Amino acid sequence: MEKSTRVTKTQLGFYFDQSRCMSCNACTVACKDWNQLNPGLVNWRDQFTYEKDGKFFPFSIGCNHCEEPACLTACSQNAISKADDGIVTIDREKCIELQACLDACPFAKPQIADDKQEPNTIIGWQTLHPAQKCTMCTDRLDEGLKPACVSSCIGRALDFGEMAVLEKTYGGANGAVRLNATDFPYVYKNNKTDTKPAMLVKKKIDTDLTIHKSTSYKPK
Repeated sequence: MEKSTRVTKTQLGFYFDQSRCMSCNACTVACKDWNQLNPGLVNWRDQFTYEKDGKFFPFSIGCNHCEEPACLTACSQNAISKADDGIVTIDREKCIELQACLDACPFAKPQIADDKQEPNTIIGWQTLHPAQKCTMCTDRLDEGLKPACVSSCIGRALDFGEMAVLEKTYGGANGAVRLNATDFPYVYKNNKTDTKPAMLVKKKIDTDLTIHKSTSYKPK
């Protein structure tokens, strides 16, 4: 099994290669399975395909654990925090379901479940369904493992690590860029505030596919 090292005082983040994603949803299934999310509308990681002019652009995204998280500053209850390793988490016992984080996040990643998806409350919760989102699988990181979504990606479209290392490995001449509203406007749901998302993306080249017909074989 792939290994990862939990680090401190840095910025952990994700890398996504659009050209390698096969839209298989292994990442979303693994996320739900590991985090024991019941079936329902809440997904900590989403995989979708954006279509434009007959071209298809797959995308896999969870919480981007932004360097300047809008959800954190929007929460008046201090229920959202950012650790020294850059991971943004929600303390569900402090959440009183103001839903300010839902509106503030450009990517609409904090979410609220319903009675069907989250039928059982937990002692300490102030509301029936406090906000929830991707935790970057901190429990797996503590065991030296990578997030479930990364380990499950059969196309190797996802990676994880320190942003400085990811940028050195995949950025620059290798083509990956920080997630931004100019290159990926369809990812932004609520607004286009620059929160410095900790996600590096290698963009799928916007080219037409040409079907080449073979002339070496002619049926009788």
